[in-house]
Amino acid sequence: MRYVILGTAGHIDHGKSSLVKALTGTDPDRLKEEKERGITIDLGFADLSYPDGLTVGIVDVPGHERLVRNMLAGAGGIDLVLLVIAADEGIMPQSREHLAICDLLKIKAGLIAITKSDLVEQEWLELVTDEVRHFVQGTFLEGAEIIPVSSKTGANLDLLKDKIRDIALKSSLSL
Repeated sequence: MRYVILGTAGHIDHGKSSLVKALTGTDPDRLKEEKERGITIDLGFADLSYPDGLTVGIVDVPGHERLVRNMLAGAGGIDLVLLVIAADEGIMPQSREHLAICDLLKIKAGLIAITKSDLVEQEWLELVTDEVRHFVQGTFLEGAEIIPVSSKTGANLDLLKDKIRDIALKSSLSL
């Protein structure tokens, strides 16, 4: 059995927790206040288990600028990162902060999910994808997979699960 820890990173309201729930069936927002306000306040946790015995533990971190300490607490022990950027908003301040923090923590691998892909036209999605590709140049995510997904429609969730598995297996060999 192999275990790898994946952490989310990204701006508030870009769909990190919704994506974790769509991937795992577990709502990482467990606090009453989180559910009432619709934002992640504390670290959330979920598991993504694969038939071959690989388990990817997911740490869902807050995206709000005032909760960056909580983000740091969760990011400190992760092996991989899932950078989440919403298609309808693109790169935002905490997208930049979270990527910089992951770089400082010397995280070596990850992938990028462009969430809310169902809310934009294909042409806009392509523009955001190009923007993201440029944004991660010179970081550990340069050349990483960029996968447009929708937590609402389920678009590309299976593909994202497969890509998480692939990168987790590669990463677990070097841990």
